[in-house]
Amino acid sequence: MKQPLSAVMLLAASALCHACSSGGSGSGSTTTGTGGTSLTTGGATVPTSSLGGSAGIQQTGGLATSGGVLSSGGATGLGGTNSGGVNGSGGSVGGATGLGGAINSGGATGGASVLGGSNASGGTAGRSGSGGAGGVATTGGSNVSGGSAATGGASGTGGASVTGGSSSMGGSSARGGATGSGGSGTCGAAGSGPIGVLTDPGPGSTGNVAPPNPPGISFKDTDGNLVNAHGGGIIRVCDTFYLHGEYFLSTTTDNDFNGFSMYSSKDFATWKNEGIILPQQSSGELGPNRKGERPHIIKCPSTGEFVLYAHAADVTYQVDKEVIYATSTTVNGKYSYKGPLKNASGATAQHSDMSAFADDTGAYVVTESGHVFTLSSDCHSWVSDKQFSSLNGTTGGIEAPTVFRAGSTYYFIGSDKTGWRANDNFYSTASSMNGPWTYQGYVAPAGKKTWMTQSTWVEPVVGSKGTVYVYWGDHWYGNQDTTNPGVHNYLTTYVFQPLVFSGTAISMPTYQASWKLDVGAGTWSQ
Repeated sequence: MKQPLSAVMLLAASALCHACSSGGSGSGSTTTGTGGTSLTTGGATVPTSSLGGSAGIQQTGGLATSGGVLSSGGATGLGGTNSGGVNGSGGSVGGATGLGGAINSGGATGGASVLGGSNASGGTAGRSGSGGAGGVATTGGSNVSGGSAATGGASGTGGASVTGGSSSMGGSSARGGATGSGGSGTCGAAGSGPIGVLTDPGPGSTGNVAPPNPPGISFKDTDGNLVNAHGGGIIRVCDTFYLHGEYFLSTTTDNDFNGFSMYSSKDFATWKNEGIILPQQSSGELGPNRKGERPHIIKCPSTGEFVLYAHAADVTYQVDKEVIYATSTTVNGKYSYKGPLKNASGATAQHSDMSAFADDTGAYVVTESGHVFTLSSDCHSWVSDKQFSSLNGTTGGIEAPTVFRAGSTYYFIGSDKTGWRANDNFYSTASSMNGPWTYQGYVAPAGKKTWMTQSTWVEPVVGSKGTVYVYWGDHWYGNQDTTNPGVHNYLTTYVFQPLVFSGTAISMPTYQASWKLDVGAGTWSQ
């Protein structure tokens, strides 16, 4: 939450499709760069992109096919080429067996994403080979000679992180996707998915409950209750998004820690209550009469463990403040509290607002005042702390940080230190989490106060045609009131907006009061 004009809340970085083996594919039909090629699946030619292609995806790992191509008439369908890959189990048509595509272990950079494993009439799609480095996304399906339309090849198991991906803005050309944090398990095929409609009921509507004239949405969960998870993050596991945040009581206005809650959704519009994932502790950093804020979950790249980071402090926000962490073997399980995050010498990360991020380069915690902590391989401690003054913008301070990656560019968004009151959030960019970082300016038009929100997360929604980078900002209850802001925060509204890219510049030039998010395609429209 906020500190009196000194420390606010955090955001966190996003990791893309954390437990999935599927990568995003670009929306362009042609690519640029070296290493581009095309694949034919079931009679349909599929364009692929090389590392640095402007419209396709980038992956580390070998070439993969989804389930092989099943032909009719007894011919054997061959999976993708590989070096040392493992063949999956193929389907059969008329007694002929198709060999499942395999995934290279240590294949060439720039491996392709294949669109769809196709089924012949009566055939069964094979499963892709076991995962090496580089997950594969299968989207849609094509018709085989003499066969019926495919239903989509299944994705492989155990794919690792995508290091590129593609991005689109409302269906436009791809701009580069965010990096996944690795993954295991089996995920559904990309390319088909729900379309979420996100509509702000508008001023004076009975659909919102937080006056005066608030932006954002007061979501109701599937049980009919207000969604109550604020100042947190989102992590995607296969086709499900898990939103987690601070749980506020309706009976108090002190904003003391009561627990971190979680909700799940497949379309960003319908949310299921997953319960309290980390409750108040009997004593200690997250005990009674303590602050606990800015929870952000990553999947540790090297261990596959889900790790929740947050910050704790006394009731003044200024004493005994530190980053803490908790762990779980499942994303929506009960998290076991571990204590403060320390380095090998026992030093804590003594900061307030914070966030977390993981990709193929490692795992990080970022904090207010422009600090980047690099985490150990097990994500249970920090090994280095670098501060970048450029991240503090033009006012000398930043809070509510969030980090995400699009293509080869990292983005660090934050707000000025104005307590619960909204301001013009700003961002910086870098080619590495370890900098150097370059200040770029405001996210929304100056004076609009980031559409009356404070940043907390950006979630890359990767689909078959592109990636939508969804900004999540909190409209804190009463943040237009300078006399008593931050009360009744259980009524805080959610502002989800698509980021617009122009090269590597990002913006939210207009407030989208109603828009549609096509999760399967990775595109948005009005």
